[in-house]
Amino acid sequence: VCEAALRLADTRYEQAAEPPLRWYDWTNAHRHPDAKTQHKLLYNRFGNRQHRDFSGRDLQAGVHIAFFGDSFTEGRRVPVQYAFAEVLDHLLNAQGAQTRFHVHNFGVEGTGPGSQYLRYRGFAHRDRFRHVFYVHCFNDFADLRHPGGGYAWGDAGDRARPMGRPTSVWIRFFSGLRLAYLALDVWQRLAGTADAARAAPEALERDAVFEALLARWRDDVEANGGAFHVVLLPVPGTAVQFHRRVESELFDVFNLRDCFAEEIPGYVWEDWRFESDPHWNEAGHMVAAHCLYRFLERRLGLERASDEALARVRHAYYRAFADDTEWQGHRFVPSAPWALPAPVDAGEAVRIRAKHLALERGGEDQRRRIVRAMRQGKSLARGGEWDVYASPRHRLAVYVKSPCDETDPAGGLFLRMVPAGMDIERGERGESSALLEWESPFYAVPWRDGGECVVVQRLPRRVVAKIRTGEYLDRAGGSVLWEAEFPLDSAERVAAATAAYQREYHAFADATPQARSLWNIHVLDGRLALLKAPCDAGDLRGLFFLHIYPADPGAHGGRTFRRRVFPGVGSAQVVAARLGRKCLLRTALPKWPVATIRAGQRVGEAVLWETTFHFDVKS
Repeated sequence: VCEAALRLADTRYEQAAEPPLRWYDWTNAHRHPDAKTQHKLLYNRFGNRQHRDFSGRDLQAGVHIAFFGDSFTEGRRVPVQYAFAEVLDHLLNAQGAQTRFHVHNFGVEGTGPGSQYLRYRGFAHRDRFRHVFYVHCFNDFADLRHPGGGYAWGDAGDRARPMGRPTSVWIRFFSGLRLAYLALDVWQRLAGTADAARAAPEALERDAVFEALLARWRDDVEANGGAFHVVLLPVPGTAVQFHRRVESELFDVFNLRDCFAEEIPGYVWEDWRFESDPHWNEAGHMVAAHCLYRFLERRLGLERASDEALARVRHAYYRAFADDTEWQGHRFVPSAPWALPAPVDAGEAVRIRAKHLALERGGEDQRRRIVRAMRQGKSLARGGEWDVYASPRHRLAVYVKSPCDETDPAGGLFLRMVPAGMDIERGERGESSALLEWESPFYAVPWRDGGECVVVQRLPRRVVAKIRTGEYLDRAGGSVLWEAEFPLDSAERVAAATAAYQREYHAFADATPQARSLWNIHVLDGRLALLKAPCDAGDLRGLFFLHIYPADPGAHGGRTFRRRVFPGVGSAQVVAARLGRKCLLRTALPKWPVATIRAGQRVGEAVLWETTFHFDVKS
């Protein structure tokens, strides 16, 4: 009775409590939370949810602006052209400026700041970014406990758990009840009040790690000649938590809530979010793009555009998609004062649609070109009814199955890449994920055409010795339908990468250790490394931590120390490899004088080992 009453009286938990038959959607589509229409989800060659690509010429010219964040940034819940990054791109380029602007949306749903920073570090062209925005939400502090991202409690069904762990039948049952989300909501509000009443040491450590991570990110961006900005979402509680936990004067912070309140008379957050989902709707994305344009207008030294001029530009942009007779999804056209009616040139509307929906309209041609190029060579593996092709030159893995239907792949494909110099024992499947930084199951969305399925997965630029791939019969149970293994990079490339790793390992090993424990700690050329030999998978479990104390605490805003915490190999937070049972983990030390370093390794709540050593303060 209570469940029925909640369903009739309140739509707040509707989206969360409606699990699909499978949480991964093979139709390449996402349902709009309020309109219930479907819109496409496509990703460009950088893995960004932008239905357009960036050519080599684009990367060499113009001003590049990058946004990193979670679900608010990626914007899966709205058609791609309504995401704030796409609207901002159009506003910047529609003012007749001589400079070409390129806005990149690196947002990934369900991630935290750690994995977002790693995504920045892993982008080969990051030196092209003149402005980098980290879009902060209040839950980013909690997400630091889940370095790979994941869901603390999920959207629906299988998503009500961190990735890779089986879901019990009870979780599946309760995740379909809106009462369950009401209870979670109440519990989280009560827990948040209790947490505010007591400053737990764990929270203090997490805040210090968060601030150190942002400082490192800022330093990296500035070293590449760019500017780093923190954007605070207009979600209630975001700005308060950030300013309470971080010395915000150390960063260039832009609070969207202040801009929303200034631009919108009688501003209330609930009016700019979905009815059945806590994320901002198309109108919220529109206002965010407007606010960010005003922010960048000052930073880029652009001539200030009037509100009326921007409103006419927005009208032309949104009408271009609303007037598209081929468009089958949800339409959004803002009204005055955000959009002022003006004649829309038919040619301009076509150009707008062609740019922002390029992958939707050209996806089939691109698919055929990729498959045709791959099929000129021999398939490297035959798994079940799938042919697997790989291109070391283009760093692509392509899976082709014909015929296929909506049940393919059965439980999802997985792809494990073994870097050069790593000898991975097969062992238990659950244990293997802790051995390798780049080992991650993926849930690919096939392209379908005439009963043929094609899955394309990008490979890292790192040297990969071999690939192990296959198809899950049942992802939750871990059962495998088929599995295959084949080499990728040439023996010469693998040998060169292995030799480079050996040289780096021995360069540290030849230096006198600063401290000895289960791991030897070496410092060389501003870098700290942990070395262990012999080494196996068990040695890499848990969490490695560094607490770095400056020689002059007063020189850092009165803070007595800084902390850096980096997880083990399985979470891709550090560069780690195994070669000949010799393990090496390394990180850069800060540029300021260091007096003391405390290092150790935690497994669960237990500290496996810990040591403290001192530097010569004078030097």
